[in-house]
Amino acid sequence: MMRNWYVLAGIVAAAVVCHGQPAWAQGSVSAAQNKLLARRAAEADCYRKLAETVYGLRLTSTTFVRDFVTESDEIRTSVDEFIKGVRLGPPRYYEDGTCEVDGEVTVAKLIRTLKEVHATHYEGNVVTSTHIESIKEHLKKDVIRATGAGAPRPDLPPGLPAGVESVITPLPPSAQPLPMSVPAIWRTIPAQAKLMALKAARVDAQRKLLERIKGLRLNSTTLVRDFVTEQDEIRTHAQGMVVGSREVSRYLHSDELIAEVTMEVEVAQVLTTIKELHSAYYHGNSVTSTDIVDIKKRITRKTISATGSGVPAPRYLQQAVSAGFPMPDWIGERIAATGEGTDSEMQTAQGKLRAARAAQLDALRKIAEQIRGLKIESSTTVADFVTLHDEISAQVDAIISGALADPPIYSSDVARVKVSVPASDVWRVVHTHMKIVDRRG
Repeated sequence: MMRNWYVLAGIVAAAVVCHGQPAWAQGSVSAAQNKLLARRAAEADCYRKLAETVYGLRLTSTTFVRDFVTESDEIRTSVDEFIKGVRLGPPRYYEDGTCEVDGEVTVAKLIRTLKEVHATHYEGNVVTSTHIESIKEHLKKDVIRATGAGAPRPDLPPGLPAGVESVITPLPPSAQPLPMSVPAIWRTIPAQAKLMALKAARVDAQRKLLERIKGLRLNSTTLVRDFVTEQDEIRTHAQGMVVGSREVSRYLHSDELIAEVTMEVEVAQVLTTIKELHSAYYHGNSVTSTDIVDIKKRITRKTISATGSGVPAPRYLQQAVSAGFPMPDWIGERIAATGEGTDSEMQTAQGKLRAARAAQLDALRKIAEQIRGLKIESSTTVADFVTLHDEISAQVDAIISGALADPPIYSSDVARVKVSVPASDVWRVVHTHMKIVDRRG
């Protein structure tokens, strides 16, 4: 049955590419140009998957590479340059017009690069070179691999490492970027359903944007998320840090009802909000106004961005299934789990912070169990799929590590933290690899 499902997914993908292409792909662009567009999309997808995997690697019990990268522009640029420098394999073209490209990097080379970046640019004391070395223990493999897949279209997916566009296959001169096209699958549902998916993606992007802001370093021992956790009033008003964020790009997947939206906010606006919260509500002594000013020295870019995903309401997903696009019934959900943690000094700000971190780690373990238990079809779960296809396990782990945390709730002796991820993120990884497996026979 699983093989039949792969075949159906492959037939659908072919139908989308062959019959749902925009006008520019049907006549004005040659077959050779379409191959270049497909290769370009596949290369971008491969770099994106490699970046997601690298950023999702664990450094400490509560810190990931994405947190390390957020701390300064120098670190971010160095890691993005590393990912951009990964050499990709030759393209593979298929009869349905799609293309695949493989990329891989050794864990040893990644660790060596991160240690060099750590020694040169890191100003905190939370992450050590020993933590970076522990990546190989957490990952349990010597090579990180990713396969990018793409169909011929001139626009690129959001969330690419900085500078990737300069190293992928150049855009054909006669196929200049066009406004976002509407793939065939999206024309099987009402326009309102598409707007609902884009709205959900926008909200998810704002959640992720807030998490990215929380990863900024204030001083050697404190991140913005620590500052937010210390005072109830600051937690209540923390959402204000993404006020004024704006949409910068949209992306509709061509073979599944997943929409992606990228939002960004001005760094200056973020700093203004943090200063206001510090002045109005902060009563501790671990963060000073000077620390907030110093963020600007480390973050020289003007904006911070994040990409979220969303899907239409379940009834529209079922409508698409009846039209021949198989999707699981959980794709529109947010997968959530609540963890608990405690500390011997729960009455102090630092004790609460340690308890909240323990609770978040507990919640991540629980959410990992839920994700791996999701059914792909009647007898196969995500865990089974990851076991069969080891190359996607790191991508699933990266999704888990990127789970968004709600503000902690404290009782007299316990902290509780709820974390969640959009199920569509899981499906995007699994479904893409299903198509790759099917094409390879």
